[in-house]
Amino acid sequence: MQTPTFVVIGNPDSRRVSLFQAALAERGLPPAHLVAYADLMAGRVSLPDVVPVGAVVRIESPGKDTEVERALLALGAEMPDTGAYARLTREQVEQMVFERGEIICPRQWYLGFCGVLDRITAQLAACPPHYLMNDPAEIALMFDKPACHTHLLDSQIPVAPALGTVHSFDELIECMQQARCSRVFVKLAHGSSASGVVAYQFSGKRHQATTTVEMVYQNGTLRLFNSRRLRVYRDIHEIATLINALCQHHVHVERWLPKAGFCQHAFDLRIVVIAGQVQHTVVRLSRSPMTNLHLLNQRGDLTALLAEMGTTVWDAIRHTSERAMACFPRSLYAGLDLLVRPGYEGHAVLEINAFGDLLPEVLFDGKDTYGAEIDAMLSRVAGRSVWNDHAECA
Repeated sequence: MQTPTFVVIGNPDSRRVSLFQAALAERGLPPAHLVAYADLMAGRVSLPDVVPVGAVVRIESPGKDTEVERALLALGAEMPDTGAYARLTREQVEQMVFERGEIICPRQWYLGFCGVLDRITAQLAACPPHYLMNDPAEIALMFDKPACHTHLLDSQIPVAPALGTVHSFDELIECMQQARCSRVFVKLAHGSSASGVVAYQFSGKRHQATTTVEMVYQNGTLRLFNSRRLRVYRDIHEIATLINALCQHHVHVERWLPKAGFCQHAFDLRIVVIAGQVQHTVVRLSRSPMTNLHLLNQRGDLTALLAEMGTTVWDAIRHTSERAMACFPRSLYAGLDLLVRPGYEGHAVLEINAFGDLLPEVLFDGKDTYGAEIDAMLSRVAGRSVWNDHAECA
């Protein structure tokens, strides 16, 4: 069988793209044809011109490219929305100066990204028979926390109980009181990497919000910035200001579930499921509510953790993770964040991340995530398993 051509939609300077190309090279395969998001969005490249029959198409993250971010926001400015969330005009987007870490209309960014995914879907429909490593519609679903949470819940996947969407700090307090809940996570509906996340709790008149968000006033205007240094706000007026500002961008609220402890830290797991099987797993240790590794948290020893929690617990976690991934049958892989309850008595899926496979130097059966995904995809192709709706490769 002839080795298929790989086509990657991504950003030229992306570390993810570089690692994927390296994994192809390690297998003696030619480099993937890279379709830059900027070129795709500007109409300089059309997928039917670059996707040959039998090709394997991979959609990568569009993040960490200022001009692509600008283009997504500009496109999002023209997309209709069902809610009254913060918006910028195309003219404002084109004139603005981006500052590192600033949270700029994530709802609008998401609408723009959905527009690009729709464009990809339409162009792929005009391509010869090919294979997809991940599905545009499922990527969009994974990037919508409220919709993804409902999707998992409907499939009886254990998740953190949701309080839903709120539109103000006062509404949040009301929802928490009605649910008899004193600890919650407030998350941007379309955020990633802990962007705009607030771990909020209150007891009587004592309030505390731990967050990645720094509030900065410039010329009387409040601006929000993501920071690797967590901030703790205890003044209720500051907390209300923060929550109200985030609510302008669409938030999703979940109960703050306690995490199990390991090595004198709380922990959760980043699990990459590939071709229906749990593979690469990272133990994320933290003394704060956020465990993301880019927040300078530590990796734990998976072997030691498995020895401590036991086979029965681990088998249950694997089963849940694989069931969760089965809710996205047209995607070969994704990263899951999974919480283990204290005493290892139960667990819950916290997030599904379409681009959650960036785990450098983490190996499973001697392969990194990208190598494992390539091998799994080649097996799919060899087995004539079709990952699009158009036709099967001859």
